[in-house]
Amino acid sequence: MIVLFVAVSCSRRSVSVGEEIAKNYSLKVNEKTAVANAVITLKEVNDSRCPVNANCIRAGEAIAVLNVVINNNSERNINLCTGADCNARALSETYTLSSDGEKYLFKLDSITPYPGKGSQEEKKVYFSVSMPK
Repeated sequence: MIVLFVAVSCSRRSVSVGEEIAKNYSLKVNEKTAVANAVITLKEVNDSRCPVNANCIRAGEAIAVLNVVINNNSERNINLCTGADCNARALSETYTLSSDGEKYLFKLDSITPYPGKGSQEEKKVYFSVSMPK
């Protein structure tokens, strides 16, 4: 039996599944957030998804590039992808990062706005980070 607890606070949400706790975050380009011993910065968003009500040759994908610095010394860029064409580019909406004895699981929830809906708005990335045992 799996028990799921949800707590909501402003723009962050904690989800507990067994021993694992995931927190949700949202960032715009060049914004930062701290997660445990890591600092995460959204470096860029590349969005080639087919706009709403358009006929496209391919469905496309949106890729969020996150820069992760752990313990002020281990740095890596990770790509999280959403959209029908992510598999063709060998990208996923999840990424597991192990560094300095710590493990982080990143999961992309969404990238907004979707092309054709509020196109003038700055892209915002919603993702969660958990630290599996």
